[in-house]
Amino acid sequence: MGKVDAVLRKTPSEVGMGGNLWDGKTLAAWIERQYGARLGVRQCQRLFRQLGFRLRKPRPLVAQANPERQKAHKKNSRP
Repeated sequence: MGKVDAVLRKTPSEVGMGGNLWDGKTLAAWIERQYGARLGVRQCQRLFRQLGFRLRKPRPLVAQANPERQKAHKKNSRP
């Protein structure tokens, strides 16, 4: 598991995979390519948690948006 832990500290593109963030599908593809073992997406998602990582989803930013107006419209922001 040490190698998987080390690889998750890099971006997928740094290890020859597509994308900028790890997800279960990307990790499953990397493990299959590296070790020849097929793991399911859910199994790889559990691996993230077991290794102390969490899955993150990028937040889209509107090009040239006003940050103050964005803050005012956020669901969790308070005036």
